[in-house]
Amino acid sequence: MEIKKIQRLLADPFEAHDIEWRVQQSGVSGSSKPWVMVIPYITNRAIQQRLDDVVGINGWKNEFKEATSGKGYLCGLSIRFGDEWITKWDGSEYTQVEALKGALSGAMKRTAVQFGIGRYLYSLDTEFATCNPVESRFKANGEFISIPLNKSNKGGPRMNAEWFPPILPDWALPSAKFDNYLTAIKQAASLEALREHYEQAYKFAMAVNRIDIRDKAIEIKDHKKAELEAQAQENTLAANQKFITWLNTAIKDRITTAENESVLNMNHKHLLQELKGHCRANKVDSSNFVAQVNKAHTEALNNLRNGV
Repeated sequence: MEIKKIQRLLADPFEAHDIEWRVQQSGVSGSSKPWVMVIPYITNRAIQQRLDDVVGINGWKNEFKEATSGKGYLCGLSIRFGDEWITKWDGSEYTQVEALKGALSGAMKRTAVQFGIGRYLYSLDTEFATCNPVESRFKANGEFISIPLNKSNKGGPRMNAEWFPPILPDWALPSAKFDNYLTAIKQAASLEALREHYEQAYKFAMAVNRIDIRDKAIEIKDHKKAELEAQAQENTLAANQKFITWLNTAIKDRITTAENESVLNMNHKHLLQELKGHCRANKVDSSNFVAQVNKAHTEALNNLRNGV
């Protein structure tokens, strides 16, 4: 099997039931509502199954050794690529519950990430679980947690709560469908929207090691960008032409045909105000247009004084 294919298969998202969530932070808001921030991780069994499925039971192996600090264990995970074995190492400290088992499992998970297994989870935004207060552990339908009401006094009063894991986005599941992300790029109505949709598609494609999707997103983005820029140029030309037509008509109606100096000067003042306001709103340099109006005003003024 080609190395790139192995990399992609190792990096594919896992089923939702293979993802576990660990509380990273928790607290009680000023309105007495509990909140829980959680982070996802792959179960060790799911990692082992992924390795069995992709490279076979004879295509990988691991070994453990105690960290020199004496506070945990290191895991060396080896995967065979063709005739070559590639080994990577990482470690984890002893955990508070089942210390040794937790250290071994954590080291394995950390090392697996170095081969791309579960790495996409790091692309998830900070996730907050759905959280509600409950009377006791026995009343909880979800995961139970007891949260100190005062962070500086963990031995003080607490609030019991239940929390439910967040729902993973579509791209973080095996059946990831990027059609929606690519369609959003195609339908972008502005360069700003195009950039936003493209960045999302690119981020998610890279998170799950889908280079093919990334390349497709780039292709669609470039085509749409050219289309939007051409449309913007066309719109600008049309707007400019409309503005020039309006200005020429205004000069004729308000300046050239003014019946006396008083009306001429008033129309000249008002037209300049409208002109400058339009140019400011559209971020256009008004200098040449102002000069055009002033020239027409001077000529009209001379004609009135000379009786033309």
